[in-house]
Amino acid sequence: MKDARYVIRLAHGGAYAPSDQASLLSRVRERVHPLSGHAMNLRVSRRAIEFDLFCKPGTELHPFLTALEPIGAVLTYKRLDVPPNAANPAHVIAEARNLFNEERYWEVHEVLEGLWLKAQGPEKQLLQGLILTAAALVHAQKNELKVVGQMLEDAANRLENQPPIYYGLDIDQFLRLLKKLISAKMLHFPTI
Repeated sequence: MKDARYVIRLAHGGAYAPSDQASLLSRVRERVHPLSGHAMNLRVSRRAIEFDLFCKPGTELHPFLTALEPIGAVLTYKRLDVPPNAANPAHVIAEARNLFNEERYWEVHEVLEGLWLKAQGPEKQLLQGLILTAAALVHAQKNELKVVGQMLEDAANRLENQPPIYYGLDIDQFLRLLKKLISAKMLHFPTI
């Protein structure tokens, strides 16, 4: 039987940066391994540490959350291996924007993927541009900086010549933001 998969976010109050990713992943693994859990894909934002937790289906999550408290207070947790609810595109884009602004880029990618799978033509390119942006910022949170610039450039190319607004998201403004990040060659985590 396939393991249950969760994304867990812990507060860190600015104490950590993406460069702390490897040591934090070791600390998280030390906490979840005795409970038969497996942690992967740890990412560090300005306010939170997030990672994927795998455990046997039906396993109570509370002991994991308690074990992780010395690292940081639990902000959110969400099961990932369940089918998403069918939602209208405007709702999906609004959710993606909120997640983006909370630096929850992995979840942005997951939320938008359902729309992307159904889209065609230019809309598919637009969604792929948004997903690539989120994926690039996930790499930044994992301190995998070599791929970030190229991914942001690819995302910007896909957002060129798109409608200025997509379900309330200002694509023109988003594209300007991406170009600014690319030209500055300095990574920061923007809001939209």
